[in-house]
Amino acid sequence: MKKIEPHPPEDEQYKRACVLGLSHTQRVYDPTRLKYPMKRADWSPDKPNPQGRGPDAEFERVSWDEALDLVADKMQSLKADHGAESVLFHEGSGNYGQSGKSFKRLASLFGATQSAWGIDTNVGRGFNRVTGVGAFLPPTNEAEDWENANTIIVWGSDILSSQFQMDASKILDAIENGAKLVVVDPVYTTTASKADLWLPVEPGKDVHLALAMMHTVFEDETYDEDFLRKRTTAPALIRKDTGELLKASDVFEDGGENQVVAVERGSGSPVALEPETGGAYALFGEFTVDGVACETALTRLRDHVADYAPEKVAETTGVDAENIRTAIRWLATRGPGGIAPSYALGRYKHGHIFGQAYAMLMGMTGDYGRHGNIHAHHSGGATLAAGDWASPSDADPGPSLTFPEYPDAMIDGDPHKIRAVYSIESNMMGNQFPDRQRFREAIRSLEMYVVADMHHTDTVQHADIILPVPHWFEQEDICSGWGSHPHLGYRHKVQEPMWEAKDDYYAIRGLAERFGYGDRFPETKRDLLRKFAGRDDDIDFDTLFEQGTQKKESVPIVKYTDAFPTETGRIKMYDDEAPSEEGVTFDVPRPLEDRTADDYEKADEYPLMFMQKHSRFRIHSQYEMLNWVREINPEPQLDIHPKDAKARGIDDGEYVRVYNDRGEMVVKAKYNDAFQPGLVNTDQGWWSRDFVEGHLQDLTHNEVSEVGQTMAFYDVRVAVESAPDDVDTDKYGSDNPRGSGAKATPTGGD
Repeated sequence: MKKIEPHPPEDEQYKRACVLGLSHTQRVYDPTRLKYPMKRADWSPDKPNPQGRGPDAEFERVSWDEALDLVADKMQSLKADHGAESVLFHEGSGNYGQSGKSFKRLASLFGATQSAWGIDTNVGRGFNRVTGVGAFLPPTNEAEDWENANTIIVWGSDILSSQFQMDASKILDAIENGAKLVVVDPVYTTTASKADLWLPVEPGKDVHLALAMMHTVFEDETYDEDFLRKRTTAPALIRKDTGELLKASDVFEDGGENQVVAVERGSGSPVALEPETGGAYALFGEFTVDGVACETALTRLRDHVADYAPEKVAETTGVDAENIRTAIRWLATRGPGGIAPSYALGRYKHGHIFGQAYAMLMGMTGDYGRHGNIHAHHSGGATLAAGDWASPSDADPGPSLTFPEYPDAMIDGDPHKIRAVYSIESNMMGNQFPDRQRFREAIRSLEMYVVADMHHTDTVQHADIILPVPHWFEQEDICSGWGSHPHLGYRHKVQEPMWEAKDDYYAIRGLAERFGYGDRFPETKRDLLRKFAGRDDDIDFDTLFEQGTQKKESVPIVKYTDAFPTETGRIKMYDDEAPSEEGVTFDVPRPLEDRTADDYEKADEYPLMFMQKHSRFRIHSQYEMLNWVREINPEPQLDIHPKDAKARGIDDGEYVRVYNDRGEMVVKAKYNDAFQPGLVNTDQGWWSRDFVEGHLQDLTHNEVSEVGQTMAFYDVRVAVESAPDDVDTDKYGSDNPRGSGAKATPTGGD
C-alpha cells in the first residue's frame, strides 16, 4: 500500500500540495508506461525509412546496450559525414531535476546543436529590454512577501485555478490584509470571480490597456517622482535631431559613453546620471544643451500616451474607461503593489511589447525593490548552481536553434541541416508544438529520432529509438524549486525502477563512454549530485539528503534592490537602441497586432479567436492519462459563448468541427458564458488519442515575431460548425472514457 503526502520544506510556510501531485500513484502504474528500450521495426541506421514514423509505427524490444550502440554509431557517422551540428540535442521543460546539465555537457563535448527555447519567453524578453533582467517571466518577490502588497493586478493568469503552488494562497493572504485584487483577462476565470475589479480585455489588446493606464498616471500626476529620478532614465535627455539619448561623453570631458544626461531644475545645468542617485532633476520639459535641442524621456513618453486616454481605448479594449482608471489609481496611490502577468500575454505574436509596457508602467508607480512588489504570477524559486559544468571551457559547443527554427532546419537545411534528434523530458514535437503537421513533416525528414520518456506519448510514437526512463519516485535527483519557492529538494527513490527503465543519466553517460568522454562524467547519479551540490555555496549535500529540502539563503525575498543591469544602471523609460518590426519601432511601447488586429485579412473567414488555456487538470500534456482526473475531465471540449454557438445552430454538448487554413479538430461544444463572444478555447495538454478527429495543434501556426522569437499559441483564428454526421464519436459514448483505463498503444516487448 502506497500513498502520497507533501514533504514539509525547511521553511514550512511553503508547505503545499496539489491534486495532480497526490495522484502520482496512478501515473506510476499506468499502462502507457514505457517498459523496455525499443527500436522501430522498420528503421535501421542505413535505411531510416522516415515515412514509417507515426501512428502506424511498430516497435521491437532491444537491449540497452544495443539501443545505445545504435544511437552512438549513428551520431558519430553523422558527425563524420555532415558535422556534429547535424545532430540536435532537444530538451523540454523536464522534471526540474539535474539531467539537463549532463545532457548539455554531452552536447557541448560532442559539438551538437542545442535547443535555445522559444516558448513563453515573450513577456520576459520585453521586460528585459527595460530592466536588464527577465527570461521567461521576470523575477519577482518571493511568495512569502506577497501579503505585503496593497494592490495586485493579475494580468492574463488564472492563478487561483492553475498556479497551484503557494502563490495563489499568498494572494488570498494579501486580500485578507486589505489588498485590492484586479484581474485583467478576456475570460471570467476562477481568479476573476474573487477580484474586486475584473477588466475583461479583448484578446490581444493588452498593450492598449497598459498605455491607457500610463495616460491616467500622467493625468493624475500620481507617478513616483523620487523613484523616477533615482532609478530610471525618466529625466534623461533625448536629442530631438536624432532621437538618441544625449550621452555624458558628448557633454563632459570625463563623461561616460553609457551615461545619460539630465538637467537640474532651477539652474538648468546638465548633469550626468549615476545609477541609484537621486537629485533635483527635471522630469519634464525641453532644454538646449551645447546647442542641441532635447526633451526628457518622460516628456516623450507622456506625449506618446496622450493618444491613449481610457475613453479612447475603451471600445478597442472592451474595458470601461472608469474601471481602467480605478485599477491603476489603486496601484499608484495605495502603497506597494504590483502587476502579475502570466505567460499568456506572450502567447500572442508580439507579446514582447506588453513586457516592455508593464515594466515601464511599474517604473512610473515606483514598484520595484519594495516589500509587497509583484512582477510575475509566480516567484523565481531556486535552482542548483553548477557553474560551467554543463558547458565546460575546453568544449567546442555547436550552434543553437530556437524551437520555432526546428522545422526549417530539419526540412530545408536552414540555417543548417538537422539530421538526427535526441530528445529528453519533452512531449513537444508532434504534440505541444504549434503547427503540428509541419513538425511531423520535420520529424519524418530525420535519419534518426531518439526519444527518452516515461510514457508512450505522441512524440514517442514517432521515435526510432525509445529509451524508457523511470517515474520520479524511481530515481534519485536534486529538484529545483523553479517557479514556486526558494528551496531545493532531494528526490529519494521510493522504489527501484520498474521493468527496464533507467535514469536519463544512465543513457547520457553510456553515450559519453562510447564517444570517449566517459571520464568527464561521474560514475553514479549520486556522485553527480554530490558534485553539483559542492559547486553551490548555499547547499550542503548531506544536509539536503537528510532533510529532504534545503532553503537557499542567497535567494532574496525582495527583488530589484540593486542597480539595474542596464547600460545606465537604471530602468529604461525610453530605448534609443530599440528593435523595429513591420515598420514599428519600440523606443516606447507601440501596439502591434497580428491575428487579433481588427483589420486582419482573414477575420471574416475565421471570425473566432482561439486559445488553449492552461488546465488545472494537466501540466502541459502530463497527467493526461489519470483516471481520477478523467472522471471529471473526460475529453477535450470547445468552450464557446452561447451567443456564438446559437448563431451557428450549435447545441450545448454537440460535437463540432473547429477549423482554419492549417487544420481541424472535432470536439464537443460546451456553452460557457465565462468566455466572451468571439473567443473560443480548448484547454492545452490533450494527446492525439483524446480527439475525435485532428488535434488542437493542427490549428496553430509557427509564425513568430522577429523580436520575440516566441511561439504564438493564442494568436490563432478559427471557424466553427457542427461536425459532419458521419463523424465517429463512439469512444465517448460509453462509460469508459479515454484515459488510463484505455488500451495502451501497442509497443511490443511485453
